[in-house]
Amino acid sequence: MSPLTNLRRLAVSLAMFAVVALGSSIVARADNYVLTNSNFAGNGNFGTVTTTWNNLTGTITVQVNLAAGYVFHSSGAFGFNVVDPDAGVTISGINPNTIFSAGGTGVQFDGFGNFEFALDSNQSAAQARATNTNSLTFTVSRTAGFTNAGQLAELNGSGWFFAAQIAPLDASLATGFAAGAGGTGAMPEPTSMLLLGTGLIGIAAGVRKRLRK
Repeated sequence: MSPLTNLRRLAVSLAMFAVVALGSSIVARADNYVLTNSNFAGNGNFGTVTTTWNNLTGTITVQVNLAAGYVFHSSGAFGFNVVDPDAGVTISGINPNTIFSAGGTGVQFDGFGNFEFALDSNQSAAQARATNTNSLTFTVSRTAGFTNAGQLAELNGSGWFFAAQIAPLDASLATGFAAGAGGTGAMPEPTSMLLLGTGLIGIAAGVRKRLRK
């Protein structure tokens, strides 16, 4: 078989691998949001919310990281909405599950309206300060499944995507709620892109080795 034929076959293999790898990078895509408004400390950056969609399970994992100096506390610690349909929505994989649990529906977040779903904290503000409870992770599923990470980005009646009940670490300062309504577009997860790049580099090295023969 001629070297040119071998090269063509390798080129076709490389192209096929690229298509498969790019498809796998869509397995996990993430949207990012910022909690920008509060009812006790004005506007600023009070934390970030990342929603990551997994197309293998049809679920969305939510990671909430509060800004330094703030902690979650009390019932109605975090609220979110789901783009219709809402049937069969469940919350699982809560971490830390010793502090947070699935809460009620239609929960009021003072100053930011009602949210369809919520998670509760069993800690008071003082307890949360003592443990510096500033991060929360959980997974949302529903009967119909999800098709993208943005399906948790539904504005409530007051115009907000997410809200959290938070307290400053400084106990002399007021506590309250923070919410966010803006976000970035979906981005492939870094791990998927790393796998794609590694695979393409490996095939390119194979092409070079064969051409030298």
